[in-house]
Amino acid sequence: MKVLFVTYGGGHVEMCLPVMRALREAQPGCEVQLLALTTAAAVARRAGEQPLGLRDFCKGPEGERALRYGEQLIGNQQHPDVSREESLAYLGLNFIEWVDAVGEREAWSQWREGGRHAFRPVKLMRRILSELKPDVVVATNSPRSEQAALLAASTLGIPTLSMVDLFALPGDPYRERRVHADRIAVLSEGTRRNLLEAGVPAERIVVTGNPAFDELAGAQASEAASQFRAERGWGDRPVVLWAGHMEPADADARWAGAALGQAVQDALLQWTLAQPEACLAIRYHPNEWHRFTLPASHERVHWSQPDREPLLPVLAASDLVVVQATTVGAQAHAAGKQVLGLAFSPLVQRSGMDYGRLGLGTRVADLDALPALVEQQLAAARRDATSAGPRGTAAQQVAREIAALAARRPQGHRA
Repeated sequence: MKVLFVTYGGGHVEMCLPVMRALREAQPGCEVQLLALTTAAAVARRAGEQPLGLRDFCKGPEGERALRYGEQLIGNQQHPDVSREESLAYLGLNFIEWVDAVGEREAWSQWREGGRHAFRPVKLMRRILSELKPDVVVATNSPRSEQAALLAASTLGIPTLSMVDLFALPGDPYRERRVHADRIAVLSEGTRRNLLEAGVPAERIVVTGNPAFDELAGAQASEAASQFRAERGWGDRPVVLWAGHMEPADADARWAGAALGQAVQDALLQWTLAQPEACLAIRYHPNEWHRFTLPASHERVHWSQPDREPLLPVLAASDLVVVQATTVGAQAHAAGKQVLGLAFSPLVQRSGMDYGRLGLGTRVADLDALPALVEQQLAAARRDATSAGPRGTAAQQVAREIAALAARRPQGHRA
């Protein structure tokens, strides 16, 4: 079996890497290749992988032509984590697909209008797949080259799988695709429902969880939680995490900007200090924490500063996590934590990222209801640490789906 993963950086490559490892463990002899786009290559190398890049396919006269266009396009497009050679190849190979399709004048017009965000190099990906001859192509829900790889594979009769990182909410371009992968691995039952509402066939969708979240329930998380609690002398006391962020400036004045976060912080502080044992951790978005007020020092209150402390220890040490519209809620659910989602948050209401409605937590209708729900859900968390269901197995589940797709393909039939 030969499997090709195509991915961009950030959370997308982080979804792919655990699945690649799971495939190798479950399928001895399986050849796993990674086409790492832009910033994904550096992440993959740090993880011990030897990824391919577009510069590996930028050869001969076409490659020289692509590099010449790349030199004209690069400008301020260079990212510090991406080599200049890879940037030139990425820009140039994508651009000449436009030139060949609509002519140079129109290609430059498309570049001025949409830039690199308009790239979708299906022809390039078809050439790469024909050269590599994978049995299955895997990507995430990212657009551009990842989407192009799935489209190209479908035209070549190669089975495909895509992984959806979060919720596929209304407005997500992924929902509007005309061609979907043969198998779609999704985060949750809520994501599955959202794709069904968008018209995606039910037989293509499987709920696996997000492989990037598997580590949140592993041995590393357990050790981090123990160390975090020990350092603060919290022992086995119940811990609540408030993971907040700013609200839109044009929202209801009661909640706009830092107002909602500060109000929730004050309510949780008041509740915590009234309890003999409860502990509270407060952590705001990495770009926004400095806009909130640091609480008075207390042995049972911890201010988690993102530029000094990673998320894993404080999340792993928590029993209950309170959130607005942040991916920390999905991570908390994956880690088996009780989640309270603030349904009255303007950003939650605008984005649809309501953890209660998505089936990943309990809705908090208004601020007055928060303390009682904290007490109720915290008690449930302490009684049943597995209430969120099976965790830490998303990579293995996705790997099984990939193997099943490969098994469906006639032996010896490759692009």
